[in-house]
Amino acid sequence: MIIELNKILNTGLDVKEDVVLSKELYENADILDIKKLHIEGNIHYDYENNLCLDLVVDGIFLLQDSMTLEPIDYPFSTQIDEKIEDIAISCGNFYEKSKNALDISEILWENIVLEIPIRATQANREDLNLKGSGWELAQEEKEKIDARLTKLTELLEEGRE
Repeated sequence: MIIELNKILNTGLDVKEDVVLSKELYENADILDIKKLHIEGNIHYDYENNLCLDLVVDGIFLLQDSMTLEPIDYPFSTQIDEKIEDIAISCGNFYEKSKNALDISEILWENIVLEIPIRATQANREDLNLKGSGWELAQEEKEKIDARLTKLTELLEEGRE
């Protein structure tokens, strides 16, 4: 997404649009696709003539369920408050003063990648098989008492009475 800097007036440039990121950006991440990526906010110059981005980015990741490996939708939202001069070291790729243009797709990606969860699953799955041949999913709710300690638990219960 390229922003022409000469369109930024004294009040700034209001941005409200849907964006499609290149698949090359997220092909090495655990993202299958990014859907409905929407950007809304303002790009302006501050009192020191620094270019500032105040944007809200919303979208939906298409991720693999960590338990079933099925694709699931994972909504995300992130706030971008950046000064271009503060990130000038990495700006070389997308800030071209000679062309008076700013490509914010790299900045978007740097902030979106922080929203990728380590694991995602559909919590309301009732049909999952929690047992198999030689394995069982351990749940903290089960309290199994060691047979050797049953007499001790009986004594503790008597002491409470």
